[in-house]
Amino acid sequence: MSVKHEKTNQSSAHSSAGCEENQVSSLQPAPPNRTENSLPEDVLMASQQQLIPPRLKVLFVSDKRPVWVGLALRLDAIGCVEPRFRWVSTSEEALTLLRDDSYDCLLIGIDFESKSKQLALLNAIRGSGCHDPIVLMLAMPDDEVILAGCEYQAEILVSAAMWESPGLLGTMKRAMMVYQLGEDNHRLLVENHRRLIRERDESERLLKQQRSMVEELQTLTYPTEPEKTEQDQFLNQSQIRKHSRQTSAGFQIPLEVQDYYHELLRTYVMMGSGSLKDEILQIAELLAAANLTPGQVLEFHLKCVEVIVKGLGNRSSRHVMSRADLLALEIMVHLGECYQKRSTP
Repeated sequence: MSVKHEKTNQSSAHSSAGCEENQVSSLQPAPPNRTENSLPEDVLMASQQQLIPPRLKVLFVSDKRPVWVGLALRLDAIGCVEPRFRWVSTSEEALTLLRDDSYDCLLIGIDFESKSKQLALLNAIRGSGCHDPIVLMLAMPDDEVILAGCEYQAEILVSAAMWESPGLLGTMKRAMMVYQLGEDNHRLLVENHRRLIRERDESERLLKQQRSMVEELQTLTYPTEPEKTEQDQFLNQSQIRKHSRQTSAGFQIPLEVQDYYHELLRTYVMMGSGSLKDEILQIAELLAAANLTPGQVLEFHLKCVEVIVKGLGNRSSRHVMSRADLLALEIMVHLGECYQKRSTP
């Protein structure tokens, strides 16, 4: 009855105030694009209402049975018509329920006498792996409870009205929003980590394919006889790989050229080839002056790429591999041109 009368008085007051506003607004021009300005507020209200499901499950933990009539009315006003409330008075009962079921929000009432037990319950809840939204209810400010709330990611509501506080629903929304943001952040981190693992596997596969190309070049340089058995072919391939490693270890590449190529590769990966044409031509001439074969240059290039990929940390490697392949292609083209100029009289 009191609620209905209060609503009636408010509606009559709003109607009289609306008449005065209409008289004033008739003398002033209407603001342009009023519907567009109110659109973000509507979207914001809709997003806030989505935090509260129609069948909200709330667990109350307090020594005395709380009065949740005001909270039920506020939930009904925003569309939560079937909330499910559960009350327990001991920590053991709360942990038992949380072990068997999950709740949309936990409301823990804390007073001076039961403060130590309720903080121990909060520690046990978070220690068991339960990350459900929690709101700590206080009648008076308490620094120890505030520190515990900050440590265990729990919202704090300080109000003498306790369960009948008008700010309880807003605090619950905030706790649920923080929980949802944490879940979304964790999901994005997991997806990003999986994507990085897939890219690393793909990069390793591409590096193995390119190294197999170098071994095939060595096989073409040192062909095997077809009459040999599989064991002889295996031993011959092992000797070819050993010879390839010895040849690559014996590269007569000055350290300055190696450092220069490594820096060129890093710059090429970050910036592209737009302003590095002269540097690429210069490094190709230096490699040609060292009488390196294309296979040796490619093997040296793969070593530099492997070093860069390993040093990426949590960054993407797909971009590095694509840019590195383009640099290897440009190096081979310029290297062939250098050898062609040297061979022509």
